Formats: sequence, C-alpha cells, structure tokens
Amino acid sequence: MGLKRVLTGRWFSRAVLVVWIISAVSILVILKDIEQIVHGQLYYYGLRFSADWADPYRLYTWLIFLCLGLPMALSGFTLVSSFIKETEKVPENKTAVKQKISVEQKVKPQLDAREDQKARETTNSMVISCPKCQKVFSRPLVMLDFASGKPKLVNVCPYCNHMLPNTENEKCANNNFHVANLDEKLTHH
Repeated sequence: MGLKRVLTGRWFSRAVLVVWIISAVSILVILKDIEQIVHGQLYYYGLRFSADWADPYRLYTWLIFLCLGLPMALSGFTLVSSFIKETEKVPENKTAVKQKISVEQKVKPQLDAREDQKARETTNSMVISCPKCQKVFSRPLVMLDFASGKPKLVNVCPYCNHMLPNTENEKCANNNFHVANLDEKLTHH
C-alpha cells in the first residue's frame, strides 16, 4: 500500500475531518476558559470593565467562534454525508420486471429513432468502408504521418489503424475503398 494511495483514500480524508473537528472543539473549550478568566478572575485583580476594551474583545471573540464553528460544522456535514453516500452504493438487485407498454410508449422510440437518423444525416451523411478490415464507420481517425519526412494529416480506420487513401488525391484508384451515403448498403467483393 503506497503512501499516495493512503493519502488520497477516502478513509484518510475522513480521519483528517475527525481530527479537525476534535481540534476545533478543543480550541473552543480553551477559548471559553479564557473567557472565564477575563470575565471572572481578572476582576479580582483589579480589572475594571470598560466598553473601550470590552467591545473589541467581544467582537474578536465572536469572530474566533465563527471562524472555528463554521468550518467545524461543514466538516461534520461532509463527514456524515461521506458515510451516507457509502451506504447508498449498495448493489442493486438485478431482477427483471415486466412493465406494461402503452401505445404512446411504442410509438415514441420510432419517432426518436427517426429524429436520431435525421440528426446523423445533418452532421455527417457519409459512411466509409475500410479496405483492410471491411468495417463500416462514419468518421475516420485523423493522425499525423511522419513517414514522408514532412508531417501531414492522414485518415485512419478506427478499428484496424489502416491508413485510408485520400479521396481528394485518388479518384477511384482503389476499388476497395468506398464512401457512400448512410442509406446505401455497402457490399464488399
């Protein structure tokens, strides 16, 4: 178990939150004891109450309480929610449930399929057939070819990484390379 795995683990994060909460509670208890010293014991040693020192002291004390209490509350919320999220990740029971399908639900997938086909036609109306693996795809991978000395962009089959001929340079010189519309059925000889 590496140090990186321990430091990025969920239990380490939880331990840090717990240590922070314990430290913040300890600081709040100590600060409350200091409050008792200032407002209790120092009056026996001649301290006189004055708004000149008491108002800023009270302001800073409440700001310290706020600066400790707010992160402590957020840390507690985060800690509790991390345990709740863990219990929610219980694997689901994969039992098949038969559902009644209404007429509207039967028609809707056909409409969605038509809309999906129209969207594909508007974005890219061609399909390409690879001459090597004979698979059909709509968009080739574009890579840099360094073989000729000067790098140039080439189209590559996404399945077998075969370099496809450039249709602009070759005009039907390769009979195995086909570019067709989506509706046409491609046959390989």
